[in-house]
Amino acid sequence: MAGGQALPVLYVAGTHYEVGYKIGVTFAERIRSFWNESTYLHTIDIPFSKTSKGRAYFESTLEVCKNNFPDFVRELQGIADGAGMPFDNIFMLNISKEVQNVLSDNSLQQQNATETAGCTDVIINSPTCKLIGHNEDCDPKIKPYGYIVSARILDAIGKEVESFTAYCYPGFLAGTALSFNKSGMVFTVDGLYTDFVVHGASPRIFLNRSIIRARTFEEAVKLIKNNGYGVAYGFTVNIADVKSPRDIWSVEVCPQAKVSVIDIQTISEVADPDKNCHYIHCNNFLHLKTSEIPNLVSSVARQTRAEEFPAPKKQADVLAILGDETNQEYPIYRTVRPTDYSSTSFTGIVDILHNRVEIYVENPILEGVVPLIHFNIM
Repeated sequence: MAGGQALPVLYVAGTHYEVGYKIGVTFAERIRSFWNESTYLHTIDIPFSKTSKGRAYFESTLEVCKNNFPDFVRELQGIADGAGMPFDNIFMLNISKEVQNVLSDNSLQQQNATETAGCTDVIINSPTCKLIGHNEDCDPKIKPYGYIVSARILDAIGKEVESFTAYCYPGFLAGTALSFNKSGMVFTVDGLYTDFVVHGASPRIFLNRSIIRARTFEEAVKLIKNNGYGVAYGFTVNIADVKSPRDIWSVEVCPQAKVSVIDIQTISEVADPDKNCHYIHCNNFLHLKTSEIPNLVSSVARQTRAEEFPAPKKQADVLAILGDETNQEYPIYRTVRPTDYSSTSFTGIVDILHNRVEIYVENPILEGVVPLIHFNIM
């Protein structure tokens, strides 16, 4: 705790390009520092981009994004221009999920037998406690350089078309971690790791950005399916609707061309205090049957350890799970170690009944640790 804690928040309004540009200008030093210091980038993404296979994937995927999500390509162009970096570098960051986990022949997950990133989510749904607890696990360089963006996206005549708040990786589109929007929709995202990438489908990060536009759960499902393009790589998105809080959802998404494959788990309200009212998800597929990378040892360890706890009933129980470091090789709250190169960048608590999101940037079960920041969802 020495030295204090900090997490910058940018409030910004404008077109997609203008919002991206302001993000780039404001966080230029963070974006460039992440680019220069990330081990994953320099051992996986950049070498892959210099191969003929890498260049072909880059160009074909950019064409898909221009057709499917032209507004988000403009956002990335704004980030690149604002940060004073080549567009290709910023776009490379936003296809890194596909490259780092499957496409590269020299990935750290193959070398070290661990997935390159991950997350843990614990959900409670009872009449008196409705929570999503989320650990954001990722490249350890995300934590010192991440930031929060609270954005209003305007069209060409100044009409608001989006309003959201999101924790952002440096140089990445919003939506890949914890996000919420003006309509009261909240999203937490966990990576899933198939051993294949669907060429010609939209990159996962672009689809994550798209989902945070949803005003209802039904609209979110439509955006996840992404008819006509599908998704190139897998993820889980956990969704709550503050306006209609009876149900919470966890949606597994499997890559497929033309339309994403999905499984919806509805975590319905459980009123009986003697029955379990929780759900836990890490980074392996629990419901969809598909082919995964072989080295999901951290996900299995975290899921197993989380399920050893008594059934959580309140926020303190959720934090006890998310802050657990009992497994010295593959803890739930992750810090870099020889067996696990990923790191927990923040812990988020979505308190649906109280319209509140809290962000912890240190292990929430340590003495003296309190939320660094909180937001009202609506």
